[in-house]
Amino acid sequence: MKTGILTQAQKAKNETEEARIEEENRISDYEDYISQYTNGGYVESKGVNAPVLKDNMELVTFNEKTGEWEENNSSSAYDYVAGTGTEDNNKSKWANARVTVDGIDSYFVWIPRYAYKITYNNSENKSEGGTIDVKFLVGTSDNYYDENGKLQKAKRAVTGHEDTTSAYYVHPAFTNNVDLGGWDGELTGIWVGKYETSLVDTSNKENITNVVTNDEGTGNILLSEVENRAIAVQDGMSSWRCCTIGNMYTNAKSYAENLNSHMLKNSEWGAVAYLTHSQYGRNGGKVLRNNEDNYLKFITADKGISVNPEQSTTKNEYGVYDIAGGGYEYVASWYGKSTSQDWASYGSNIINEKEKEFITIYAGETESINYKIGDATYETKDWSMNGTSVSWFINSYSPVFIRGGTGNSTSAFAYDRDYGRCNNAFSFRLCLTVN
Repeated sequence: MKTGILTQAQKAKNETEEARIEEENRISDYEDYISQYTNGGYVESKGVNAPVLKDNMELVTFNEKTGEWEENNSSSAYDYVAGTGTEDNNKSKWANARVTVDGIDSYFVWIPRYAYKITYNNSENKSEGGTIDVKFLVGTSDNYYDENGKLQKAKRAVTGHEDTTSAYYVHPAFTNNVDLGGWDGELTGIWVGKYETSLVDTSNKENITNVVTNDEGTGNILLSEVENRAIAVQDGMSSWRCCTIGNMYTNAKSYAENLNSHMLKNSEWGAVAYLTHSQYGRNGGKVLRNNEDNYLKFITADKGISVNPEQSTTKNEYGVYDIAGGGYEYVASWYGKSTSQDWASYGSNIINEKEKEFITIYAGETESINYKIGDATYETKDWSMNGTSVSWFINSYSPVFIRGGTGNSTSAFAYDRDYGRCNNAFSFRLCLTVN
């Protein structure tokens, strides 16, 4: 009798221990599952690297009924879907994150690591456009899955002028090749500002308001030297203009140091433009122009009652806005031999080993020789995406690129040049490299 009781007690103890172990394993599996979907690992069910999140970031999805973005830290928050044929694609849900800095919410879009291949409509006249086929890469590797599910390896650019019609090349913005527009390490993806950057007044914490920067006195400031001013990346705001590229560059880096915030580089603009044109973006369709281009407004995302999804890189609420129309955008770029005395200090401050990775640097002004693959200049010169485009490469007097913009520039592939001055039509965009 005593032996039977002891046996039952031992059995119960074992069952309890097994249940405890099972629960621990379940929790561990769940944590691994969450980590996989939020820390940049390749997610086979999604066919893409998961977005990387830090403490002050959260994934969000759009509530069509309320018109608000709501927290959703799960795999259902994003879906990179390929379009087929020639139909304009609106099925992709690029991952969106809400980033909270000093109590102010801003919104960013995840651009996963990828390789690309270009097919021109007319190889004798590249300006007639073409298609960009994208392969999402696994983690920080150069590997991708082909149509048969077999693992293949994309090529790496060496000189920056490789033939991207012959094979898939890893986009340099995700690589450790600083000279081609990359970083000091490999990235699984980047977070790009969903809208052009705006300036806000924080003197009343209960009612943070947009500052309209129509002149140099309000716009050309350093946030470290003024009170009650901060950055916001939101729709329906006047974009931050009338600021020199040097101050834009410094303000962008100070936004969120823990997220490696910086001014969007020209190589990173190219990464957005190529994904937009690819089967995972508009599949060759036109991004509708943001028409808010009068010099008193430049409203981000051209918001009326609601934001027009046709102005998005995904033809729905989940894409990037203001890349066609809106304000011109300075991007972190530099012609290394510039003689422009106005911006010699800007150039000398950033062309050094410490700052070099935060800018796309060009060695000369001959476009066909000095472009970099993936930067959406010479490779896609005069591509209009059914809009209009300009193509002016940087030179010694105008050593920095401006992208998107007003007037004749209504294409994500458009590029112009300037010397970094204050201008009431020039804004900028933030980027985060959190991994």
